[in-house]
Amino acid sequence: MQYFVARRKFQQARKPYDVRDVIEQYSQGHLNMMVRIKELQRRLDHSLGKPALFLPEKGVDKGYYTVGARLIRLEDKVMQMDQKLDDILNALQTQFDTWLPTWTSAPATPTTRHLQSSLDSPPLTRKM
Repeated sequence: MQYFVARRKFQQARKPYDVRDVIEQYSQGHLNMMVRIKELQRRLDHSLGKPALFLPEKGVDKGYYTVGARLIRLEDKVMQMDQKLDDILNALQTQFDTWLPTWTSAPATPTTRHLQSSLDSPPLTRKM
């Protein structure tokens, strides 16, 4: 009995493949792969956003909660903060420039002489 079963399995293994079965399996595998790729693309579009949203005029405060839109908004906020810091620095620089000539032209008082000498001297070290 085992001999006949083994012989039938051997003959089936030697039999050439049916081309229609191979094509059907290939098309099913291809269809399955395409469904998976579409699902991955949909999930990426949902989380990252479509590439058209990354243009400067697109995706700005339109309610898109994708990573790309959030990144654009974050970059805009950083640029605004950088501009504000530059404005503050310029204001301080102009204030310091107007304040510095009056400070250096004033006669040195004993307290300013004491401050200048203490700033020029090396720091004191204490032994404990």
